[in-house]
Amino acid sequence: MEFLPYIIVGVVGLVAGILSGIGGGGGGMIMIPTMIAVGLPPQVAVATGKMNGLGAALGGLSVFAKSGQLRKDILKVMIPIALVVGLATPFIFTRIDSDIFQLILGIVLILMVPTLFLKKKLKAEKSKKSKAAGYTAYTGVLTLQSLFGSGVGSLALFVLTLLFGTTKLQANATKRAITAVLTPVTFIALFIGGFVWLSYGLVGMVSMFIGTHIGAKIALKKGDQFVTVIMAVTTAVAGVLLVVTAVG
Repeated sequence: MEFLPYIIVGVVGLVAGILSGIGGGGGGMIMIPTMIAVGLPPQVAVATGKMNGLGAALGGLSVFAKSGQLRKDILKVMIPIALVVGLATPFIFTRIDSDIFQLILGIVLILMVPTLFLKKKLKAEKSKKSKAAGYTAYTGVLTLQSLFGSGVGSLALFVLTLLFGTTKLQANATKRAITAVLTPVTFIALFIGGFVWLSYGLVGMVSMFIGTHIGAKIALKKGDQFVTVIMAVTTAVAGVLLVVTAVG
């Protein structure tokens, strides 16, 4: 019976990874409740979930790196910011009460879903003001993602598509690259602080890597319209789960 929790984490991680690889996020909304269900305290589940997020980021990036979908102009600015945010996380991690935040984030995600279907002129260069707003907003998203993880990654997709004018595939790929920098830094800091349950985290990381790798391949094969639908579904579900968890 002692192996059953690890089997559960592995199977759920594979499924969550596939959905995350296609839709650009939402895996944490499945994995963190799973970690709690197998016996981890909520705060430890969130911290251990950083390993799941690392697996998802690397699994997706392993496919997207050579796809031509990465926005290198955004990465040049956001990767150094991700390093700073990741290092700062442990100093405020233990002081956060997430219920109010989860409720607000859940409502915002649900309300933002229709914007995924807005038609944009993708070739039009975004203004400096729009990009500045995008970098500022993304810094805020990274801060929240480092603290809470679950559900916040979906918010990054809106920042990338609305303020930077990326396609859904570009948003998915670019988000993976930034998360691949943020997550290991955050994980190491939280691990040193004693918040991470390593054995569950390793199983979740490997299963999420495999699942997200598969999902990213499906996303590239199916194209932007298919990704938009899956992205909308996973974001809406993430929003609903956040609201239910916060008020439950």
